[in-house]
Amino acid sequence: MTTIDLKVTLQLNEEDYFKVGDHIFTKNEKLKSVEERLHFCGSSAIKAFKEYESLLTMEIMDNWSKLIKALNQTTSCCAVWDNRKIIQELIEKKEHPVSWYVENCRIC
Repeated sequence: MTTIDLKVTLQLNEEDYFKVGDHIFTKNEKLKSVEERLHFCGSSAIKAFKEYESLLTMEIMDNWSKLIKALNQTTSCCAVWDNRKIIQELIEKKEHPVSWYVENCRIC
């Protein structure tokens, strides 16, 4: 468990969160009303982002969020995206159209 100081003190399992600046990304939605700097994402995203935590910025996370929404709108069924590959591209500031991500980052 790790303790993170915000307006409140939280104890989260290491695999249940990652930090970007003073923002916390977690899958624990019970904390939603506690703090505006808490953001929610799934377990697979946390695992993928955890290894890049020191390279992430809120700009990258905002771009990832917008891109995931766009990707989900391009498919007629539930798709799973390779967050690791997507985040690598965003960190390296590689610009691609949404269609490139659909072609290269779709797991299923």
